[in-house]
Amino acid sequence: MLRRDWFENMIYKALLEVNPELEDISNNPEIISELIQKSLPEIVEILDKGLLKTYEKGLRIRQKQNQNFKKRMQKRWQSPFRLLEFFIYFNREFGESVCDSIRNKGIENIKFETLFRLHARAVQVALEILELLKGGFADGAMARWRSLYEISIIATFLSDKDEQVSQRYLDYFFVENYKEMLEYQENCTSLNYKAFSEEETADIEYLYQKQIKKYGNDFSKNFGWVGDLLPKDKWSFKGIEKTIEFSFFRPFYKMANNYVHSGPKGFLFKLGLYNTNDIMLAGPSNYGFADPGQNTAFSLVHTTLILLEFETYLENNVYIELFIRFTDRISEEFVKVQKQIESEEDE
Repeated sequence: MLRRDWFENMIYKALLEVNPELEDISNNPEIISELIQKSLPEIVEILDKGLLKTYEKGLRIRQKQNQNFKKRMQKRWQSPFRLLEFFIYFNREFGESVCDSIRNKGIENIKFETLFRLHARAVQVALEILELLKGGFADGAMARWRSLYEISIIATFLSDKDEQVSQRYLDYFFVENYKEMLEYQENCTSLNYKAFSEEETADIEYLYQKQIKKYGNDFSKNFGWVGDLLPKDKWSFKGIEKTIEFSFFRPFYKMANNYVHSGPKGFLFKLGLYNTNDIMLAGPSNYGFADPGQNTAFSLVHTTLILLEFETYLENNVYIELFIRFTDRISEEFVKVQKQIESEEDE
C-alpha cells in the first residue's frame, strides 16, 4: 500500500525540481508554503504528468482487492442474485410478448403504449439495481429502487384510468421540457454551454402553450396532469401514492430518500453496515442487500402484472402464480443470506 504521505512527497520533489538551487527545507513548512505559492503553475504541471504513473501501483492493488472482494461476495450471494437476474429477464420477456401480440393485432391504444414504456423503464432500472448489488452497493441499490417504486406507483395509478389520463401524462412532457429549458437558459452561460436559439426556445414555448390552451393554466403546476382525479392539494407523488393499494411501502420509500438526498441519516445510517458504528463506509460491502433485492422484485412484478389487463388468456393465471412464487422465493433467499451474515457477526 502507498504511504499516507506519498502525495506530500511528490509535491516536495516537484518543488525541488522547479527550484533545484534550494537546500533541504523539508522541516520548514512556512518556506515550503511560500515557494509552492510562487511556483504553483510549474508544480501542478509536473504533478499532472507524474501523478497517475506514481499512483498506478496503488490502483492495481486496489483493483485486485476489489476483484477478490467481489468473488467472495458473489459466492455468498450467488443464489439470490441469480434468482433476481432470472426474474428481471422473465419480466422483460413477458412484457415483450404482450407488446408484440398487441401490435401485431394492429391495436392502437395510448394507455397501453404508456404503460408498456413504463414497464420497459422499470426493467432497465431493475437491471441497474442488480449491478449495484453485484458491486456491493446496498445504499445505492436502495436509492435506485426508489425510482423503480415511483414507476410502479405511476403505472398502477394510470392502469385503472381511461386513455385520456395517459394522454395527459404524456403531454406533460412539454411542460417539463419548457421548465427545464428556462433553467438551462438561465445557467448556460455559467456552464459555458451554448444557449438555445430564439427559434428553438420559440418552438418549445409553442408546444408548452399548446398544452396550457388544451388543459388549462393548472396543467403547468407540479403534477398538473393529474387534473380533477385528485384535489389540488394532493397533486404530488404522495397524493397519488395514497390511492394505491400497496402504499404500505411508504416507509421503505422514505428510507430510500436518505440515500438520494444529502440529509444526515444518509451517512449516519448505512444499509451496507451491520453493528459497526465506528466505521464510515466509503466503498462496497457484502451486507444490506435484502431490502433493495426483495423490493426490486416486488415493484417490478407490479408493473408487469398491469400489462395482463390488455389480453385475456388462460395462461395468464399461470404467469401470475409463477410471478408470485418467484417474488416470494427471491425475498426468502435475500433474507436468508443476510441473516447468515448477521449470525456470523453476532458470534
